[in-house]
This record gives sequence, C-alpha cells and structure tokens, in this order.
Amino acid sequence: MEERTLKALEFDKILDSVAAFASSEPARAAVREIRPFDNIDYVRELIDEVEEADKIAFEYATNLSFAFDNIDFVLDKAAVMSVLSMGELLRVSRMLRVARNVRTGIAKVPDDSLKLLKRIATSLYTDKNLEDEIDNAIVSETEMHDRASEDLRQIRMRIRKTGEAIKTKLYSYITSPSYSKYLQDNIVTVRGDRYVIPVKAECRSSVPGLIHDQSASGQTLYVEPMAVVELNNTLKTHIIAEQQEIERILRAFTLKVSVSVDKIRDSFDKIVKLDTVFAKAYYANAHKCCKPVVNDKGIIDISKGRHPLIAPEKVVPTDIRLGKDFDLLFVTGPNTGGKTVALKLVGLLSAMCAAGMYVPAREAELSLFSDVYCDVGDEQSIEQNLSTFSAHIANIVRITDRMDSNSLVLLDELGAGTDPTEGASLAMSISAFIKEKGAKAVITTHYNELKEYAVVTPRAENASMDFDPVTYNPTYKLIVGTPGASNALLIAKKLGLNQSIIERARAGIESGKLEFENVLEALERARRQAAENEEKTAEALKIAEETRKAAERERDRLYAQREKLNKNVRRETKRLVEEAMTEANEIISAIRELLDDPTEANLFKARKLRKSLEKYIVQEDNEFEGFGEEAEGDIREGDAVLVRPLKVE
Repeated sequence: MEERTLKALEFDKILDSVAAFASSEPARAAVREIRPFDNIDYVRELIDEVEEADKIAFEYATNLSFAFDNIDFVLDKAAVMSVLSMGELLRVSRMLRVARNVRTGIAKVPDDSLKLLKRIATSLYTDKNLEDEIDNAIVSETEMHDRASEDLRQIRMRIRKTGEAIKTKLYSYITSPSYSKYLQDNIVTVRGDRYVIPVKAECRSSVPGLIHDQSASGQTLYVEPMAVVELNNTLKTHIIAEQQEIERILRAFTLKVSVSVDKIRDSFDKIVKLDTVFAKAYYANAHKCCKPVVNDKGIIDISKGRHPLIAPEKVVPTDIRLGKDFDLLFVTGPNTGGKTVALKLVGLLSAMCAAGMYVPAREAELSLFSDVYCDVGDEQSIEQNLSTFSAHIANIVRITDRMDSNSLVLLDELGAGTDPTEGASLAMSISAFIKEKGAKAVITTHYNELKEYAVVTPRAENASMDFDPVTYNPTYKLIVGTPGASNALLIAKKLGLNQSIIERARAGIESGKLEFENVLEALERARRQAAENEEKTAEALKIAEETRKAAERERDRLYAQREKLNKNVRRETKRLVEEAMTEANEIISAIRELLDDPTEANLFKARKLRKSLEKYIVQEDNEFEGFGEEAEGDIREGDAVLVRPLKVE
C-alpha cells in the first residue's frame, strides 16, 4: 500500500495508539513500522495471533511482562567480541529473564488451541545459568559485586585495608597539634585517586609532601604527605588490579554471550514480536474491535464501523459494503455530513486488516487489495504549488495509470474544483474507466450526473449521508441504496436567508435538475416512512417475543410447581401406606396369637381386632379413579390435599 495513501488515511496515528500498549521500546518501534500485507494466508495468521493474545490476556487473565531494552547493538558487539559493559550485560540478562517468564507463562495457559503463540513461546531461547551469573555478579550499570570472583573479593579487601591505613595516618596529622594549625580544614579528602589533606598555601613548607591540587581561590593546597605516598602507591596498584579483574570478568561474560549470540538474537526478535502482538490485542480490547473476516474477492462488508480517530462519544457507527452487489459506491449528501469520514473509514479499516489487526466495528469482512489509492484533500497542491484542481487531476492520473482489478480506489469530491459541467462529465468518465478496470471504488460527490450514473449503471450504487428532516443537521449515518441531496437551499432557508433569494435561486436551477432533486426528496421521504414503519414493526415483534417468552417462563414455573407438589403428595402417600401396612401387620400377628389359644375371651378379642383391620381392606379399582389428577386451580404448598385411597388429608 502506498505511503501517501497511508498518510492520507492517518494510519500512522493508529500505529501510535497501538504502540502505546507495547511494554518495550523495541516493540513500540516495531509497531510504528507495521505496514499492510497482501498475502492472505499471512494476514490471517497475524490476525489469529491477535485472537490468541486476546484469549491469553483477557479470557485467561495471564499478565505477561515484556519489560526489556533494545539489545541489537549489544549483540552486534558480542558477535565480534567487543567487551560488553556492565549495563549491556544487565540488558541481556533482563531479556533472557523476560523470555523465560513469557515462555513459562504462555505454556501454563490451559488451551491447546493457542497453537501460534505457543509455538513461538516454545521456541524462545533461555539460559537461566547465564542470567543468574550476570545478576549475581553485577549490581548496577556502574558497580560489580564482590562475589563476581574470588580474586575481586580479595583485591577489594586489600583496597579497604590500605585505605583505612592511609586514613589513620592522615587523621594523625589532623589531630596533631604540630600539624593541625597548618591545615585549612580538619578533613581527609581525595584528589586523583590519592588521599590528601587541605593545607594553607602560606604553610606549604611546613607539611612535606606532594601537591595534587589547589582551590579556586589559591588559598588551599591539597597535599599528599610523604608519610602516605607509599601507601597511596600501594592503593593505586590495588585499584588497577581491581579494574583489570573487572575487565577479565566482563570479557568472560562477553564470550558466553558471544557463543549464543544467534540464539539470543532470535529470542529477542520473537519477544519483540510477542510484545507487538499483545499490543494489538490490548488496543483491540480498549477500542472494542472485532476480528475481521478476510477475503481476496474484493468484498467489503462493515457493520457498525467506527472511525478510530474520532472520540468514542462523538463517533457514529456506520454500515458500509462494497464488492458483493456493486463495485462502485457513490456517496452523496451535504458538506460536513460525514462523506469523507465514511470514505476514510473504508480505507483505514482495510489497511488495519491487511496489517494483521482487529478493526473497530461490530462485525467486518474485509478484502486484501494489491493496493489502495486515495485522493483526499489538497495538501499536495500546497507542496507542489499547484491549484486544487490540478493537484486533484495529477493524483487521478497517477491512480488510473497504476490501478488494476484488485485495487481499491477512494476519491473524495471527484471532479470538483472546476467548471461543474466539465467536472461532472470528467467524473463520469473517470468512474467508467475505474469500472472497466474492474477496481472497487468509493467516490464522494455532489454531482447529480454521478447519482444518475449510479442508477443506470450495473454494479454501481448510490449512498447518502443521512440528515435530520426537521433540523437538517447531519446524523452522519450512511444509507446505502439511496442518493442524497446537497440540501443547499434548505440549509440556506434554515439559516435565515431571505426567501426571495431562495426562490430566485430555485428558479435558476435547470428544470431537469430540480425535478431530479424533487425525486430524491420524495425517495428520501418514502425511505424514512418505510424505515419508521419497519422500526414500529420491529418494536411490535420485539414486544410480542418478550410476551411469548414471559408466558413460557410462567408456564415452566407452574409446571415445576405442580411437579413439586405431586412429588410431595406421592411422598406423603407412600409414608401413610407404609404406616398403615405396619399397623395392619401388627394386628394380623396379634390375631394369630389369639387363635392359637381359642378361648372365649381370645375369640372376642380377635373379633374386635378384625373390626379394626377392616379399614385397611383395599377398595375396588373405582375408588382410585382420579388419583394423581391435577386439581382445579393453582396448588400451593400448605394447601389441604385429599389422598383418596386412604381417605385422609
């Protein structure tokens, strides 16, 4: 895609917004270098990567840290064994730690569908030993730890002891009555790695030693007494040995990095890529973007698309399509009505999709084009000292020379800036040429001739920017299928222009053009009435559907309540029957015992027990008719229920 097209669409501002979500400066720089691709398989893979990153970050709430520095130049140095500094080694260590943590973090996500990012994470090179060695040895960019080596620890111990011996000796000068009177201050200080004391300039000969510095006023000399010269020499020797040992350690670390420099560079590049992918995912989430369906058939179908550079509280979602039913879309309507925004929206979302990004829309199907050509505004005329029309035509010449059947062409106010008759004729001719080439195009215009052209030309369609019929203010909604009027006279009337001027202007309009505008107005009124009727019908259907669902919920509630009560009845019936059977069995057992000893008294008792048993005799089948039938009316918990077989409530 041409850089001038990306500039016209303000694609760089989108990249700046995405870059703000990257954690590392290398990734932020990489995001700003993103450009659209035309390989459909590669673009789909890029978009799938964003989908996987979105799952990891938001569905699985995995927080991955990409806080690392650019180590490209560090690795370049290591590759040729140029000794790395402590700060450069710490950068390598941080990158290795990030690679290890990212590899572990992504591997732990319990989702086997994350194949793309898991494959990248698994291939990350890590070296925990080198990482730990660097961190243990180096404290900061300017300090190495004593534990970096045993030799370094011993050398620093000797440095401390020698320094203490020097200070002790010098403090004896400060506290000595014989010398303290010659000193400017009772302090020990350092000049050029040598411990010295401040001596009054006029007392120089009273304190034998080497002068290393003097104050700005010249009244103080910094003297190294002869008594500590040898100790200072010894200290200097130790300091040189310390620097040599530090250099040796740095060379050893540089060698270790050099051995794995290609693997570390590969890991660095992949970490930058992952940070970039997650930046896209975070941007998509923040701007409520959707995953676009990608095709290479020239089909664009955007539902509720939002221009990402317009404030969310001001942007109006737009539906726009191209390439399926028509190849040329002519967008008409009043100035400041949103035509240019709609045109740029098509180009910008196409560029974002081709760059492997989610797009700000509810749903979107977007095509990959071999190139996207754009003519918006007159900034080129300013740069090249051309008139607006000349710059416009120069751009059209370039576009028509380069476009092919797989191009998307975006033309703002085609043919404007010159004589209207010639401009309209030229605009129709250019439109016909684009159609012959097989390219897809969105063209904004005020010309009625182009509106008529769209009506009579196959694979061409009109669209209009909607406006409020009462206030005549733009609503910024795109209506595909209906040409729009410029509404110049209506707007002038609304703003208070004298009615006689308006009538004179209306009379000056050619009758054919006026009739066409009247037809457009009639079509617009009919469309609004149809839309209003459709809205009322949809609302009625919505209410009916809600009523149906409410009735179903009430029915389900009553069924559930009835089932619950039936279960309670069956449970209580079973309990009563079991109690009755137990009692009946006890009576039968008692009767049998009495009959084993058939005395008059026992027979009397048996007859009495038999009477009590009669209530348990099973009734005829017709006694059970109606058992389990639903009661009339609602049954609620706590109501009295007759259990007919047992004649109990």
